Order: sequence, then structure tokens, then C-alpha cells
Amino acid sequence: MEGQFNYLFTPIKIGTKTVKNRIYFGPHGTMLADQDYIMDDRYVEYLKTRARGGAGLIIAGMMTVMQNARDLAGIQEIHDERVVPMLKKLAEALHNEGAVGLVQLCHTGRESDPELSRLPAWSASAVPSGAMFRDVPKEMETEDIQEVVKAFKRAAQFVKEAGLDGVEIHGGSGYLPQQFMSPITNFRIDEYGGSLENRLRFPMELIDAVRDALGDDLVLGFRLSGDDFIPGGNGIEDYKEIAKKLEATGKINFIHVGGPFYEGIYGLGMGMQVPLGFYTPHAVGFKEVIDLPVLNDFRINDPVQGEKILANGQGDMVGMIRALIADPELPNKAREGRLEEIRSCIACDQGCIGRAFKGKALTCLQNATVGLELKIGKLEPASAKKKIIIVGGGPAGMETARVAKLRGHDVTLYEKENELGGQVNIAVKVQSRAEFGGITRYLVKQMEILGVKVNLGVTVTPELVAKENPDVAVIATGSKPFKPPIPGADQDNVVSVWDVLLDRADIGDNVVVVDGGEAHWPCCSAAEYLADKGKKVEIITPLLFVGMELAATADLMPFYVRVRSKGVEFRPNLHLLAISGNTLTFLDVYAGVPKTIEGIDTVVLAAGNRADDQLYKSMKGKVKKLHSVGDCVSPRRALEAIYDGYNLGRIL
Repeated sequence: MEGQFNYLFTPIKIGTKTVKNRIYFGPHGTMLADQDYIMDDRYVEYLKTRARGGAGLIIAGMMTVMQNARDLAGIQEIHDERVVPMLKKLAEALHNEGAVGLVQLCHTGRESDPELSRLPAWSASAVPSGAMFRDVPKEMETEDIQEVVKAFKRAAQFVKEAGLDGVEIHGGSGYLPQQFMSPITNFRIDEYGGSLENRLRFPMELIDAVRDALGDDLVLGFRLSGDDFIPGGNGIEDYKEIAKKLEATGKINFIHVGGPFYEGIYGLGMGMQVPLGFYTPHAVGFKEVIDLPVLNDFRINDPVQGEKILANGQGDMVGMIRALIADPELPNKAREGRLEEIRSCIACDQGCIGRAFKGKALTCLQNATVGLELKIGKLEPASAKKKIIIVGGGPAGMETARVAKLRGHDVTLYEKENELGGQVNIAVKVQSRAEFGGITRYLVKQMEILGVKVNLGVTVTPELVAKENPDVAVIATGSKPFKPPIPGADQDNVVSVWDVLLDRADIGDNVVVVDGGEAHWPCCSAAEYLADKGKKVEIITPLLFVGMELAATADLMPFYVRVRSKGVEFRPNLHLLAISGNTLTFLDVYAGVPKTIEGIDTVVLAAGNRADDQLYKSMKGKVKKLHSVGDCVSPRRALEAIYDGYNLGRIL
């Protein structure tokens, strides 16, 4: 089946280096650093795992070149010579796996966090970020600019000393080089501002300094945005002109398509609301005007999509960053024709960007081993084969079954519904959340490939378990919607999120969706689903704003754009007190006074779930070994359910 990939597994020359295929694992924040912000052994193993999985090029980073460039807790730094021993470890690890290894050097400029670094942010001009930290940066003096140039050069020298293959300068994502290039952040009147030539002076000085440090034998690339995505900023035609000028230096070996400023609508967004191959038009634009290899990434999720991009001349290499986080073996599986075994990124962002923004080490909803490769190691066969029964075919139950079967156990899975998937099957009812179904597609296929015995449409009782007499029973019966004990909650016009998404309730024209404080997708999805059906919808929450938890995964702004354009209204700071007919009474949580809303046909309560643990409790003391897993233990999210299932499967 390798023949279906005529481009993906073709070698490519980047500068003086030959990369064995066209797949690269691009730079991204992992928070895998020690207390001094230096990469640690966890990070080396993390990248080594992706190289072993078949990625031809690994770009480590981003790594900041100065302390005042810190943007998130745990971001890696490369301004101290103490990083060299770890870089040497990384070089050896990647080269042993046949991969080319680069390091991305970065200064975040105004996107740095002064509270984290305890230093002022720097930028081309005193224009604060409109996205993250919003501090007014210092307009850099000439001496500051030269200090940054020296810092990039010093970092490049560390990379060369360590034996890695080169460097990429991060000139996208609204970071410092882009802040100089863009007219929306550069109002200088000296030689670094005004004309395009002047605005390019700082990036050009970086290129000169880094090339001088690397010499002629190592690779130097530049990450360049294709659009600021902000009115008044640079657009694709501007960046095409910049790309030509960068190539004309003769000092860089590739252009890597980068992201826009963070305050743009898609600046921080990487979720499933963003179209697949979102930066491909920018890559095409660059290829129209330069001869250098163009690296194209962002929402490239699978090898078939990557092959099409290469075949259509829309890039010379394809970056599958989150795809390789979810499945490090993606390149090897694709090359061997095992496409159905690939565990796809579903762009939920819960384990990667969602944790990074909280300063926590990354993981992955689909892959519980991410970030723990060094600690967990290889999955070992069980010392003794056991008969295991698992009750519940949601993510936690199926992941437990998958891992237990891989370890050699005899596994039987029971599910009371007529299909596997659990609450995933509810979440995907909303069109904008359809990719979430990748959880089920992968796990259901694994049940088939591994030979897990699956029984659908069976309600398990203690008597059934006793008859089977397993060595281990695992209860993964999930959770159910919670109905809060408030007056009127039992009325016929009061329904749950599940009732809405499963179309098992009659919904009137005027609807209020009441967030009980979860502020996550259940409430938001129900509102969007009903708006798509033409209902007049209001979301009411006791919190400061609707969908607060979506901010961590950068889904908030795109969600607002979608539902506000569909007429959905928001009412924050209101706590539901009672429902009486078509009237709702709320408490203004700050004013402390009641408010009423009248004329509501249907009330949707999004009050979270409670564990469905009745079977588990009834089984205690009646089987040799009993475990509960996932929402049956505590209602959380699929990220935790799969993590629970993986860990339980390892110890059974």
C-alpha cells in the first residue's frame, strides 16, 4: 500500500541535509522543562518517540533566547550554556532514529508574560498585545535590538556545538520579528520602522547573525506568517514580497508557513472549528514566488491529506504536529499501509494547547502516554492471562479493553446500547463537534483488530457477571445528567442537554439554556444545536461570561462568532433559583437581587453529570477483583476517561 504515497515518503534536500521523507514534527510548546526552563530527559524521549515513529524532520522548540521572552510557565529557554548537554542528548537521540533535528529560536516580544519573567516585555513599538497579557511593552532601543540579535546568535552557537542540524528563526505567530515586520505593531521612525526595507532590518540582522554562527554546513530556516489577519496589517501579498527578500539573502534554506497574530480570530485557535489545511493557501502563495522549500502545517491531520498537499504542489513538506502527538507511529503505519490503525488527532485541544495555557505539561486526549514516554516505557505483556469483563463501551471502557488485550488478557466488553462510543455519540450530534467522533472510530477499530469480544444491547446484571465468573470485572458505566433540586425542575418543559442532542424532547421556539457552572461544551453545544434548528436561544450562566472553559482551548472566540451570528444571546452573572411555568427566576450574583425572564417555552439544564455507579456498588464483594473507571468514578471529560482506562489496563 506504500504505492499510494508517491510523494510523502520521497526524500528531500534541505540545505546540506537530506530528510528521508516529507513529514516533519514541528515546534510547539510542551512545558517539558526543568525548573530552570531547560529541556529535560522527558522532552528528549518525547521527540525521540516521534522520530522512531518515522518523522523525517524534527524541529524542537519553541525555545526562547532571553528571559524576557517567557510567555508560559514551563516554556523552554536556550540562553544559558547549561542547555548544551541536553541538546547533545537530543542530537544523538534523533540521529540514531534517522531524523534530521533542528531547533526553533524565538523571542515572543510583546507576547511575553512580565509576571512570569518579572521583566518588561519588549517590542518594536509600545503596542500591547490584544490577546494574552496586554501589558504595554517597552519600545526597544537600538541597544536592545542588538542584544536580541546577539542572543539569537549565541543560541545558534549552542545548537551547533551540540551537533544538531540547524536552526529555525520564529518569525510568525505575532512574535518579535513579526512585530517589526507588521505596520500594526511597528510605528518607529528610525531605521527599523517605516518602509518595508526598514521593517525588515531586524529580521535580516537575525538571519545574518544566526547564519554566521551556524556556518555554511548547517540548516537555517525562517518561520513566516502568511497573513496578520488583522485589519491594517500585512496580508498574503505583503508576506510574499517579504519571502522573496528573505530568499534573496542566500542565507536561508526554507520558509516555514507560520501563524498570525494571536488576537486574530484564528490566532490562538487550532480546534476543529478551523478548516483543515488552513495555512495551505499561504504555502501556495509562497511557492508562487520563491524556489526554497516551503514547509506547510496546521490542521494537516492524516497522511492521505498530506499526500494530496504534496501532489498538488501546495508545499514541499507537511507538518503533522498534533497528529504525531496523538499517534507517533503515524508515518510508519502509513508507509506500511495500516491507515485504519492510525489514532487521529481530533483537534479537541484539551490535552495539548489547553494544558499549555495553564502551564501544565502537555498530554493528549487520544494518547494517554504523551509526555510520559520516559516514565511509562514500553507496554509489557501480563505475567498471567486473566479473564476480564468490562461493562460499558464508552472511551474509558474501550481504552481499558484495548490496553488489557494488548497485554494478553481474555477481554469481553458489554455495552447496553446498540453501538459503542458512550457520550462521544452525543457530542458529535453538533456539526461543529463532528471530529470528536475520531475517539470512537479508533477505539472501535481496535476492538475489531485486537479481537476483543464485544456484546452490544446487553444490560449487565450482577447475576450475569457471576455466571461469567471473571478474574476481573471493570465497571465503566459512565454518568448521567444531573437535575438540580430547584423548584420547577421536574416540569415537562425542562429538559437536559442529552434530551436536546438525542432529539428525545419536544423543544419550543423560545429556549433558555442554563449553564450550571460547567461552562464547557455540553451547554454550548446544546445552544448551537438548537440555534441551527432555528430556535431563539439564550445562554444564561452564573459565571462572568458564557463558555469560560472554552478559553483554555482557544475555542471561545470561534464559538462566539458562530453562535452570535446565529442569534444566540448571552446573559452572564445569573444563578437559577426557580422555574414556574414559562417564567424563570434568577439571582443576580453580584447585585444580590432576583430577576425574572418570562415567555420561555423550553428550559435546557446543563448542570453537569453524576456518576452512574449503581452496578459497581452492587458488585462489591461479589467478584474476585472489581474496578471502576472513567465517569463511573467521577464525571469528568474524555481526556481523563481515556487516561483512566489506559492506566487501569496497564495494571490488570
